[in-house]
Amino acid sequence: METKARAILIGLILGDGYLTKPFGSSTKSMLDIKYHEKSLEYLQWMHKELQELQLSEIKKKKGASQYRFYTKTRDDIGRLHEIFYPGGVKHIPKGITKYLKDPLTLAVWYQDDGKLDFRSKYHSNSLFATYCFPYDECELLANALRVNFDLDVRVCKCQMRGKMYYSLYVTSKSMDLFMQIIEPHIQKCFYYKLVKYRK
Repeated sequence: METKARAILIGLILGDGYLTKPFGSSTKSMLDIKYHEKSLEYLQWMHKELQELQLSEIKKKKGASQYRFYTKTRDDIGRLHEIFYPGGVKHIPKGITKYLKDPLTLAVWYQDDGKLDFRSKYHSNSLFATYCFPYDECELLANALRVNFDLDVRVCKCQMRGKMYYSLYVTSKSMDLFMQIIEPHIQKCFYYKLVKYRK
């Protein structure tokens, strides 16, 4: 797998992408990815960039406003499944620092799970909705962003429907740097997540 495809794939794993469980004694897995029709442009970009992974066509899901594609089952995707899905459930590995180091990975993840909290009179921040990960795994992610991108990132608690979840918070003092890192890789349909398009 080429470097660019791997960077995108890791960003998708952290975000909305799903790697299937290898069947039986197989070590192969595949990526299954779907988005709302509002993000079709993004899905088309991804489909173009990941061609080397032997993709299906983009198809609309019957009775839904959703489009998807998937890859063929592959050993290299299977190895990523082993790293990120121990026991069949998505987790953040202790060695995430060596996987979350490409700006493209960060940008793909942000387009999937990121949110811009823009307050023109005060400041702006970005959040990553890491709700499916426990506190210790969110700390691993925050540390990777500190080490690899020099970003000031905090793990924040948020309560929803009586349950406690955690999100990553890029502080205002790191926002200029964060925007510089991800902006070259953000697709047009997600420009609203960039500060420069909200001023």
